[in-house]
Amino acid sequence: MNHLNIETSQHVQIDYIPAGIGARIGAYILDIIIMGIYLAVSLSLIFEFSESSTWVIMAVVALPLMAYHLVFELFMEGRSPGKKAVGIKVIKTDGTPATFGNYIMRWIFRLIDITTTSGTVAFVTILVNGKGQRLGDLAAGTAVVKNKKRTSLSDTLYADVEEGYEPIYPEVSVLSDKDISIVKEVLNERKEYDRQTYKIIALRTRNAIKEKMGIEKTREKGTLKFLRTVVKDYNVIHG
Repeated sequence: MNHLNIETSQHVQIDYIPAGIGARIGAYILDIIIMGIYLAVSLSLIFEFSESSTWVIMAVVALPLMAYHLVFELFMEGRSPGKKAVGIKVIKTDGTPATFGNYIMRWIFRLIDITTTSGTVAFVTILVNGKGQRLGDLAAGTAVVKNKKRTSLSDTLYADVEEGYEPIYPEVSVLSDKDISIVKEVLNERKEYDRQTYKIIALRTRNAIKEKMGIEKTREKGTLKFLRTVVKDYNVIHG
């Protein structure tokens, strides 16, 4: 399966791994189980304690089930309970969180992708596309990807700083945690790219950081050395 290459607003390439067929099916099954439990419980309560008309049953049972994926993905940052359980989520193909309009489009196309075709159209589209996208994703400009999780101290903003170290670039004070997070991600993913591609990514990152800091020249020779210094200085200045 192909990686989903996303370029951030700072022109840094980030790789997302598309959710596999197995994860998508697993999430679907878990969501179906949850919906089935809700259906069984709500119907039993309705028939036990009230003489409800058809519209009441529709309002209490059918509408929540119809809106299940739309509501959960909207309020759980692109995750239904099933998606959250298997570690996948919906994002826009530019790497930003999906919007209400994106979720609506996916939800509408769900009728074609999954409901009326028992998931056949979605299954075939995901296999052919290779980027975690069913028909609804293609229409909405979204993709379902694996969650990117920080798994070690080196993935955080933290950096080792020797005692008595004096910051070289006080201008790092204008940077945000998000900026440093991107710098660290670039530094940590050197082995994920071929040499030329990584060189371009590192240069773009350096130039974006220099521009935000408002400096024209660096004191170090070497792009990576500059980026490491920025991380160290940020740690010192921000404690």
